[in-house]
Amino acid sequence: MDESVLRNLLSALESINNATTTNHERQLAQEYCETLKRDPAGPLYGYYLAHKDNQQPDTVRHFGLSLMENTARYKWTDASLTPELKAQIRMNVMALALEATTREMSLLVLRSLCEDVCIYDDPVAGLRKKDLRAGLLIIMSSEAILREQYPDGVKGHKDEVTLMVGEQGNDGWLSRISILLQELLPRCQTEAKTPADEKIAVAALRTLSATLDWVISSSVSSASVIPLICQATLSPSEKVRLAGAECYDVLSSRNLSEHEREKMIWPLLDEGGIDLISKAYLAQSNQSLQGDSYLFLQKMVQATVNLGEQQLCAKRNARVPKELSKFLQLLYAMTSHPSVILSSFVSFFWTTLLRHETFSKDPTVHTFIPPLLELYSGVLAKDFEYKRESDPVYAHFVAQDFESPSDFRTKVGSIFQKAVDVIHLSVPIVPLPAFLWVANKVSDALKIELPTSSNVKNTIQFQIFDGALTLMEITISSLTDIISDKANPQSEEILAAMNTLLGMLIEYNGKCPAALERIAASLSSYADMFKLNSTLLFRCLDKLFKSVEYPMSSKSDIDVRELRYRSGITLVKIGKAIPNTLYPIYGEIDTAIQRLIQQGVISGGEKKTLLSFQLVIGFNAGMALERNAIFEKVVGPVAVGFQSTDLQEVLSDPAKFMAFIGAMELSEASSKNLQGQEVERLGTVVAQRRALLSWSVDALLTFMRETLDTKESTKKELWAAYLGPMLPNLLSTIRCLHAICDVQAWTGLSPEMSRVLMLSPEEKEIMVTGKAPSATTGSSTLYATKLISDLKTWLSVLRDHCYKLLAQLTTLGAPFYSIPALQPILEQSLFEHVDKLTNRQLRLLINSAAQPIVINCPAEYMDSTLSHLLMVLFPYLDQRLERDWKAAAADGLVMDEQGDPEDLDVSDEIVKEVMLRDLTYYVANFLYAVLDFGRQKGIGAPGTHKELTPLALHILSNEAIAQSVIPLICRIITYKDTKSCTRSAETALCVMGALVQSYPRTQTIIGDFATMVLQAALEALHDPYHQEGQEKLILLITEVYVEVRAFNEAPKAVFQQALGADASRLEAFERELSATTNKTKKHALVRNFLQGIIGVAKSEWFKQKEQGDKPAPVRTIAGSYERPSKNVMDSEQHEDIGDGLASLFDE
Repeated sequence: MDESVLRNLLSALESINNATTTNHERQLAQEYCETLKRDPAGPLYGYYLAHKDNQQPDTVRHFGLSLMENTARYKWTDASLTPELKAQIRMNVMALALEATTREMSLLVLRSLCEDVCIYDDPVAGLRKKDLRAGLLIIMSSEAILREQYPDGVKGHKDEVTLMVGEQGNDGWLSRISILLQELLPRCQTEAKTPADEKIAVAALRTLSATLDWVISSSVSSASVIPLICQATLSPSEKVRLAGAECYDVLSSRNLSEHEREKMIWPLLDEGGIDLISKAYLAQSNQSLQGDSYLFLQKMVQATVNLGEQQLCAKRNARVPKELSKFLQLLYAMTSHPSVILSSFVSFFWTTLLRHETFSKDPTVHTFIPPLLELYSGVLAKDFEYKRESDPVYAHFVAQDFESPSDFRTKVGSIFQKAVDVIHLSVPIVPLPAFLWVANKVSDALKIELPTSSNVKNTIQFQIFDGALTLMEITISSLTDIISDKANPQSEEILAAMNTLLGMLIEYNGKCPAALERIAASLSSYADMFKLNSTLLFRCLDKLFKSVEYPMSSKSDIDVRELRYRSGITLVKIGKAIPNTLYPIYGEIDTAIQRLIQQGVISGGEKKTLLSFQLVIGFNAGMALERNAIFEKVVGPVAVGFQSTDLQEVLSDPAKFMAFIGAMELSEASSKNLQGQEVERLGTVVAQRRALLSWSVDALLTFMRETLDTKESTKKELWAAYLGPMLPNLLSTIRCLHAICDVQAWTGLSPEMSRVLMLSPEEKEIMVTGKAPSATTGSSTLYATKLISDLKTWLSVLRDHCYKLLAQLTTLGAPFYSIPALQPILEQSLFEHVDKLTNRQLRLLINSAAQPIVINCPAEYMDSTLSHLLMVLFPYLDQRLERDWKAAAADGLVMDEQGDPEDLDVSDEIVKEVMLRDLTYYVANFLYAVLDFGRQKGIGAPGTHKELTPLALHILSNEAIAQSVIPLICRIITYKDTKSCTRSAETALCVMGALVQSYPRTQTIIGDFATMVLQAALEALHDPYHQEGQEKLILLITEVYVEVRAFNEAPKAVFQQALGADASRLEAFERELSATTNKTKKHALVRNFLQGIIGVAKSEWFKQKEQGDKPAPVRTIAGSYERPSKNVMDSEQHEDIGDGLASLFDE
């Protein structure tokens, strides 16, 4: 051995295991270790590291074994391994094997075989999986069990018959493991235990966990395995407990028939098993755990939830276990745990239980509804940050569960939705008691003394207030069907209680605008009640109208502004919900709105919202004539104002547009360093002028959003009449907005005006970290720079609204796409100045405008509108991304996609890279949307091919468009952005399916497609950066080879060129592939052959597979716990050695 190589290897392993190592250093170290795996001398270094006499840590010894195994599994037939070297490797392996006891080695080999065949998608085992699975069933089961399960001694039917006969007198390995555990587990409870006892007990339990998902159920019951698993979870040994919990989880997650459940699950739920499981959980739950102790707790929660969801709440299960109350008490205790990960995870079970046909009616379940409401109503207060700061135990588990604050915030957001689901399901089961309990909670909340601070919404008092009103909203929405059912004996009482509570809300006269805003928002939840009882409707509307004109102390009074805005939005929601109830009083509503407009007591935004209120009443009420009149009255003046000649003149030239928005005036003000009242007067004048344009766009967008969520063509026709007035100025506005993104447009203005084109520090921080920076108190003096910042914001919002208004217009269908010369008009308006846009702006253009234009185009207009547009757009995006990624690579990529964005420095380099990654992903998403959007099921018998949508068919049947989009898809696969890479791989799979389905019409491009996709996917697969996406890439390569190779030579040519794919081996593979008709076997052959080409880490070849169709998804806790993966540095404590040893002697 080379001593320097050994030193470098040990140094690399130290870097990988050192928590202080940077991501870059760790990646370099891992690449070095992977390089040594490909070295013929790798097994010799592995033997040195693994041998106990060299006293290396367990993690290093395990890596040494992986060096030996990698050669045995993947390189044994390579010419680089001489016979002498192979003999030396065999001797080394046997020397290491002698270090282990016979029983432990037997268990390790059995477990390795079970995992390769039944758990992991091993490409080698996949070639003979049926025979291997049958063999494992035979050796695990006793002769008697096999005779009972297979009386005829065979399994299968017709030509697919497998012998299932055990050796005479054989008790089966499951029985042997059970006897071994009966001997060891009691011994592990005493002081007389030895390290060997613990080690073999753990090995036996881990082997058991590898079998419980597929072994014959009668074997489990006859071997008395269930009590042993429960006993193991109570062991004083941490490792034994954890291995027992793993068995418990596999058992709980198994897909069982009712007969199998009778043998494996009901003994656990009926015969004292829950007592033991509860005792095991509660013994650990009151501690501030970490490491394997916390991992055990996570595994117990995961297993118990899966037991509840998969077994107890199985779809057709009607049996109620004897110890249901104890089981629910255990799950309630888990829900109350201070760990956010654990408590939220149990929510899955409660929602499943409350939906179940049997258990939703069970009295025992009903007794748990009040405590559940109490528990989950606390979640609605969103006081997670307060708990983290005030509760040390809660804070401990937050630190354990989350690597970053952003991860914590994401998780608590999902917990809120789970709480909503549980409450929504609970309330209808006991409706009247539930509502009265909620009403008392709200009544208490209305008495809370709220602070007078400016940030009152961040106080715990307001959070409790807000949570109570949220609870009320959820409860009312849950009772809609009950209060509408007059036959329900409780409906009248509930309606009366609702009216009483609504009266309390209307009469609330607190002085806190934030509280008034929250109450205003909650009033829309009573809309369905107003259909049945409108006693308080007038008072409710009166309160909202008064809130819309609530007096503001100053323009900067944010809480009052929010109150006014929220009150208007609530009116719109009520208008959409009960238009027919409001229509008889439409005249009074119109009078009230006109009064507010004429008195000038409301802002432009509030005016737009109140007009929307009028519009939704008229548009959604059942009177067509009145609808047309109201539509004309509300929309007509806005649309006409938008096409005014003054605006047409302003939008005719970018220079005139810049003058209109006040660029020159602000430049002069900043040059003269104006401040105070002069700046304020200038700001007022400029803002009023800009509003002539932006208010019209915003109002039209709002009106369309509120009225176009309908399939009624007569309603869309109302908007079609206004296409002519709206579209020219809309496209001219977009063109001007793009044109002034050119730096040259701002030459001659003051240097301060360059801020309009630059990202502010706050914008950079939001873009990189996803978190808004803390607000800072600015100077009370108004400077011109503030007006420049306002201009920048105004331009950004106007651009966004214009894109979205254009997207809304495309939903009109034929009236929009039949506009004469639409294609050149769109291309000129949207893309004439596209080179001047930043990647961030281009991303928004693609996502908000280009994608809707393409997706919403009717089939009959695709050729005239889309063909040329896509032939130009796809190559442009390809060239731009290629240029920018080359530049980024030259500068050096610095981001780690798996890292926490909040840890990044907000530098210009990082910001530039973030924008490029975002653009790449949005382009990849755009391609996926247009090629997979609406891949619809074909009409006919089940199993028929999916039919392409007209859009996908148009793109792929037009050779020019197809030849421009395929290189773009393939190039994105190779870029160092995993999200974009995997999304493009998904798109390539869609395209491949379409091309194969349409063959032979696609024969001119399918070969080029296969070549480019396979080359791109292999390139990405070789790139260590894409480790997270390798599974998707392997799937893509396999699918393309199997599907395209049947009628094209291109895949074979790519494999021939790939490193390591020698001609003789390729020909042998091709012969075997052509001789196989089973598609699953074809995939296994390709994956098996592929490993010899790319030599990737074994961890990327295995994934846990689903066994059959699950009645519900098996739950796994997505916190700090994950099933241990096989990677370069997996330690012995997670994965025992022995995987693949038999391959050493397969010559």
